[in-house]
Amino acid sequence: MKSLALLVLFAACAGKMPETRYYQLAEPSGKAAGSKGVAIVVEPLTTDAAYDDERIVYRVTPFRLDYYNYHRWSAAPGTLIANYLERAFEKSGRFGAVTREANPDAPVTLGGRVVAIEEVDQAKTKWLGRIVLELTLTDTSSGQVLWAEQFEETEVLPIQSPEGLARALSVALERIANRAVPIVSMLAEQTAKTHDSAKAAPSRAARLKP
Repeated sequence: MKSLALLVLFAACAGKMPETRYYQLAEPSGKAAGSKGVAIVVEPLTTDAAYDDERIVYRVTPFRLDYYNYHRWSAAPGTLIANYLERAFEKSGRFGAVTREANPDAPVTLGGRVVAIEEVDQAKTKWLGRIVLELTLTDTSSGQVLWAEQFEETEVLPIQSPEGLARALSVALERIANRAVPIVSMLAEQTAKTHDSAKAAPSRAARLKP
């Protein structure tokens, strides 16, 4: 009897496990434009606890979250979205440089928080990709918050699949980037001018001394 139990256990353990698959966001659309304007830094985004997981999240009710155990993002959501924003801001052509590392020439730093990134199953034949981001722009020198805004976008999935979700979220995230770029560009230019004026003030005062 004991040997039979061991045989059953061995057979169960020998079953093939499902293959884990990984997904990423699409490259932002458009061609890389000629760089102009000032530099900015894009930091990795923090992520709310429920979504701080490489497993893809799906929701069937407003009160319950589930995870696809064998379908995962290629990186943590905060890193994944920061990578996307970096490329989208580069392709906008509005910035002299967009980096992930500290840059003394960058007057502002873009950061923020991933509030939600998920598949929402509204009905048996209706599925949405939903993303909620809180973006924050700070003065690199002083740490002062210059701007903060929460963005929420949804996009319909033509087919319920993790790949379809990645495609839908890429479309939704591009809309967020397109809304954020002009604001960040304007504030980056203004902050750079303020920094330049502050640097010039001591030299002007020195020249005015008798």
